[in-house]
Amino acid sequence: MDLQHHDLGLCTDLDALDQFLSVKGKFLVDAGCGNMHLSRALATRGANVLAIDPDPIQAQKNNQADIIANVGFVQTGADAIPVESCSVDGVLFPYSLHHIPMNLYPAVFEELHRILKPDGFVYAMEPVADGKLNEVMRLFHDEQEVRRLAQQALDTHGAAYFEQGDVITYRIPIQYGSWGEYADRYANKSYNTNYTEAQVRAMAVRNRFIELGEPSGYSFESPMKITWLRTLRKPPATRTPA
Repeated sequence: MDLQHHDLGLCTDLDALDQFLSVKGKFLVDAGCGNMHLSRALATRGANVLAIDPDPIQAQKNNQADIIANVGFVQTGADAIPVESCSVDGVLFPYSLHHIPMNLYPAVFEELHRILKPDGFVYAMEPVADGKLNEVMRLFHDEQEVRRLAQQALDTHGAAYFEQGDVITYRIPIQYGSWGEYADRYANKSYNTNYTEAQVRAMAVRNRFIELGEPSGYSFESPMKITWLRTLRKPPATRTPA
């Protein structure tokens, strides 16, 4: 599969999405939705969204949250999406693909192949393990290997299941007011964490954050990579029924 490459420079996630995806009237799955912030943005752009997340703590929060028009939520993983075969226009993974255990990737892509329409797409938004903020985070939460495996899965299974693809890169500007603001952001996360608050607030993490951030007033750039896969290789009739 030949991939077209696009570099957007400084950009936000939603600005990148708006440049490449037209979601109005589409039925989309927000896989690993977290607090459904992307689901909400997609719905405001005219999409109907099924938000899914396997994490029980986040699922409880989502079930208790205010109803979002045109968004439904189900606690499940991307390997078991409760929709009919060939019924989904697109599946988005917002910073979530690398949280899927490596052994589940074959089942996840088989499930994507089942639920997507022949002209459906996968839009995987993955942070790149590089840059100053990554230097800080890896002191308490090193995701370099899981992000590498996620990209490997996209490359391998993407070529097997899809005809077309694009790679979109950009850098997100991120501003923190202080070390405390940064520490609070990660210490208060209740899901997808393999670290403790004490590890986040460790002196080594604090010192590195200040060393790298103070010269710029704690202004950072976070590199991102989107893999956008389109057009299923196999005809719908060959797929396993739901």
